[in-house]
Amino acid sequence: MPSDPIGEAVAASIAEILGGSSVELRYSPDDAPRPVVTGGPGTVSAVGAGPPGWQATITVRLAERIAPLVTPAIGPLLEILGLLPDAGLRVAASFGALARAQPGPLSPALQRALRDMIVVEALRLHHAWGSSAPRSDLIAETVEFLIELSGTRVESHYLTHGVIITDVLIDTPRLEFRYPRDLRTVKRAPLLFDGQRAVLVVDREGRARTEVQSHRLNRLSPQPGAADAYSAEFSHSGALVAEATRRLGGVGFFLRADRTIWVFAGGDPLLIRRAEHWTTFPLALAAAITNAIGGHAATADVVVQAAFIISAQRHGAIFAIVDDPKRLDEVVSPKDRYDLRSSFDPMAMQAETRLHHLIEAGDLDAQILARLAALDGATILDREGRLLAYGAIVTSSDSQHEGARTAAATTLSHSAEIVLKVSVDGDITVLRAGEVIATLLG
Repeated sequence: MPSDPIGEAVAASIAEILGGSSVELRYSPDDAPRPVVTGGPGTVSAVGAGPPGWQATITVRLAERIAPLVTPAIGPLLEILGLLPDAGLRVAASFGALARAQPGPLSPALQRALRDMIVVEALRLHHAWGSSAPRSDLIAETVEFLIELSGTRVESHYLTHGVIITDVLIDTPRLEFRYPRDLRTVKRAPLLFDGQRAVLVVDREGRARTEVQSHRLNRLSPQPGAADAYSAEFSHSGALVAEATRRLGGVGFFLRADRTIWVFAGGDPLLIRRAEHWTTFPLALAAAITNAIGGHAATADVVVQAAFIISAQRHGAIFAIVDDPKRLDEVVSPKDRYDLRSSFDPMAMQAETRLHHLIEAGDLDAQILARLAALDGATILDREGRLLAYGAIVTSSDSQHEGARTAAATTLSHSAEIVLKVSVDGDITVLRAGEVIATLLG
C-alpha cells in the first residue's frame, strides 16, 4: 500500500468530526475497477484520486448505537455525513503535492488546515446553496476571519459575530464591500453585526449587502407572514443566525462569546469548531440519549437543544429523562413535581405547587425547556417528553467532595434513564447509573 500521510490525516479528521463513527481508508491501483462498498443506514463512501498511481476510497460508518437511529429528525447532520468522504478526498488531493514536497510527519499547522478545509469543502457541497454554490475561498476566508475574531477582546469581553451567506438579494449592489476583506480594517464591524442583535448578509460573490436585525426579521424574508420562531432570550446561542438561515436560505456562521464557531443551515446547527477542532457532536449525543431511553428521538432532540442553549448562556443546569415517574418519589419533593400539580387539595397547596398551574408546558420545545432549566434545580421529563419537574431540589448524598450540582446529577442518574449536567463553563456531562459516560464541549 502507498504511503499517504495526508489521506490518513483526512480520515482521522473525519472520524473526529463525526464522533462515534469509524472511517476506513482503502487503496486500489488506478487501472483497477472502482471499489464497490456495501452501504446501509449510516454508511457513506466516496472514491477519488489517491497518491500517484492509486485511487483512494473513504468509507464512513456511524457507530452501531447511532446507525439504527437514522431518521429525518437528524437529517441535517446526516447530510454532513454524506458530504464528508467526498470533501475529504478533494482536500487530500489538493494537499497531496505539498506533502510529497515536504515528506515527514505533518505539522500541527498543516493538520489544523486540513481539518478546516474538510469542513469548508463539505459546506461548499451542501444543498443549502441550491444550484449555485459560493466560491470555496469565500467560505474559507469566512472561517479564517471568525478564527481571528475569536482571539479578539473588546473591553475585556470576547467578540461575537454573525454572518449569513445567501442570495436572497439578487440586485447588483451600488457599493461593493467585500467580506471579510473590507471588514478587517473596520474594528466596529463585529460589534455592529454581533449575531445577537443583527446578522450581516453576504451574497455568494462575497459582497456584504445588508443586515438582518433581530426585531425586523421579516424585512428580507420571502414569506413575511411566517411565524416568528426567533427568541431574543437565546440570541447568544446563535438563535438569530439559525432563524436567518431558516428564512433566507444559505449557510450562517456565528462566533459565540465562548470562542466557538457554530454553522447553521435551514435553522439547524450543523457543525461546531472549538479549540481548533470541528465536531457534529449533537448527532452522537442525541442518538446516545435516544438509545438510552429506548427510542423517542424527539424527546432526546429537545433536551439536547435545550442543553446547548443553557451551555451558551453560561448557566448551570440539570436535565433528566426517566422511564417511570414513580422513581422520582425518593429524590424529588412532591412540591417540585409539575406532573402532580393537580393531585393536591387546592386549599392546602404550597406556593410552589400553585405556581405550576401558571406554567404552560403541554407542548415543550427547546426554548421553553431552556427557560425552565435556567432555574436552580433539575428539569425532568419522561420518555414521551412530558414535563415532570422543574427547579427540582434533588435529595442527594454528601457533596463534600464534589459540587452540589454534580452530586445532585449523580444521585438523579440512579433513578433516571439519562442525565445531562451543564456547567457554568459550558461543558455538558452525560451521566447514567452514577457514572459519567461522556463529556462534551469540554
